[in-house]
Amino acid sequence: MRNVTELNTGILRAALLIFLLTAVTQAWGHATGENYVWVNVHQDHLEGRFEIRLDDLRSKLGLEISNDAEVAGQQIVATAATVEDYIRQHFAISSRGETVPLTFTEAALFEARKLGHFAQYYYRTPAFDVSDQLTVRNTLLFDDDRFHRSLLLVERNEKNGRDYGPEFTALVFSPANDAQELVFDDIRGLLSIRQFVWQGMLHIWIGIDHVLFLVALLLPAVLVRRNGSWAPVESLGSALWNVLKVVTVFTVAHSITLALGALEIIQLPSRLVESVIALSIILVALNNIYPKFQHGTLIIIFVFGLFHGLGFASVMGQLPFRMQDLIWVVLAFNVGVEIGQIAIVAVIVPVIYWMRTQAVYQKAVPVYGSASLILIASYWLIERALGLGA
Repeated sequence: MRNVTELNTGILRAALLIFLLTAVTQAWGHATGENYVWVNVHQDHLEGRFEIRLDDLRSKLGLEISNDAEVAGQQIVATAATVEDYIRQHFAISSRGETVPLTFTEAALFEARKLGHFAQYYYRTPAFDVSDQLTVRNTLLFDDDRFHRSLLLVERNEKNGRDYGPEFTALVFSPANDAQELVFDDIRGLLSIRQFVWQGMLHIWIGIDHVLFLVALLLPAVLVRRNGSWAPVESLGSALWNVLKVVTVFTVAHSITLALGALEIIQLPSRLVESVIALSIILVALNNIYPKFQHGTLIIIFVFGLFHGLGFASVMGQLPFRMQDLIWVVLAFNVGVEIGQIAIVAVIVPVIYWMRTQAVYQKAVPVYGSASLILIASYWLIERALGLGA
């Protein structure tokens, strides 16, 4: 038993180390991987500008741009046609199903405070009936760069009389989210760090599969196996220790893959991830009925927790944030998940601890309760694996 405990402790330490090192080095290394698209809405046309970092022009478009500002400005003008063709291939605005052409009017060098030099490419559209909802396709500079983000900012909208200011981010595009709707009557902008905490809490509460996985883990936490059957633990301390072990392992596991998934270092098909999450409920619940993995349960929880983290990451990755805030966003979302998880545990554990001494709990709940979870999760597994819910 001591060896098993030492193994589990080693897993936790290694997992925490991997999480911290990976999150910090990868996030800071790519914190400025952004380009910017400004949109100004007039009564009968759009105008704005694209801003692209000089390093991206060099590395991704293969342009020779000098480090000398004066020379760089001249080179930006000279190579403008090449960049503008690239923009047209990777960026499009549509209104009522029709693509709106872009006409470029000027190219210039711009120095952003703390962010370095950018090339600016000003554009406008011909006159058209500007609708309140535009479709935007944006794959600018995503080539071979899973960390890049392209921010679309709205400064002002003459049609509705709104002045948003020079740095109002309306949409954030990424390789996994490159087509979005810009609805001028409902521009929400970036979420704050506090809102990411709430999003983490909300996701675990509405993610019924994550809740049921926790329930399956907690059902036997107030019991102990004796002579082939379940018996109540003798003290609250023993029950809390069981709960602490399973919740900690689950937390560490999903925290790792939440970070790796948010950074897009690990990318697995959604159908696979969601199917494995359903399978995790089945196997943990089945182990409650036929306890075959008592000494290896924490390892099983850890493995399945990794997939639950990818499920969390898929939701977080769809929320609007800037790469420069990535570390805080991941931490805030994960804190929210943990708060939501603690709330679930705080509700369930007192109830099952009070019920543990009752024969109906010892004989029926681990078996029939787990069987119910197996039925529900089996339906999900079939639906997700076969893509029937799509």
